Amino acid sequence: MLLVLRALLLLGLASLLHASRKGQAVSVKLGNEKGLKVQRVKLALNPSVLLGVTGMSASSIANRSLSPWTYRDSYVASRFPSRIYHAQCLTSGCLSLEGGGEDAALEAKPIYYQALVLHRVQRQRCSNKRGRKARKKYQFRLGTEMIAVGCTCVRSTVILQQ
Repeated sequence: MLLVLRALLLLGLASLLHASRKGQAVSVKLGNEKGLKVQRVKLALNPSVLLGVTGMSASSIANRSLSPWTYRDSYVASRFPSRIYHAQCLTSGCLSLEGGGEDAALEAKPIYYQALVLHRVQRQRCSNKRGRKARKKYQFRLGTEMIAVGCTCVRSTVILQQ
């Protein structure tokens, strides 16, 4: 049930984002089922607001970390969001606090986040009765994707053999 609610929320946000990119107004229904009131509002997204809240950019944190990382782009046209950035650790070990290179006792490992994504898939074609070409119809399938969001330092795993 929770997964269905998340999917509906994600679809609603996707339609809002799509309308805002085109500069269109967005319809919002307010009230209970009997007395629905439709109000059109203009949705304006300002990406600079996020930077003001966090205080520093993601690249600044990645470069100052003891396990620095960079982002690589992943683009899939049939996925929403179509562009996702994955973190990639730059070192196998962690940087020493004294600044003398890597500390061999620690390892740099990615931090993963499981995100919900939508995949656009083509529906099965129905034959048209009039012999005309049927339009392609798509549906969205909810899925999850593991995304590396950063890197952290961990102690090396040691397995003692007898």
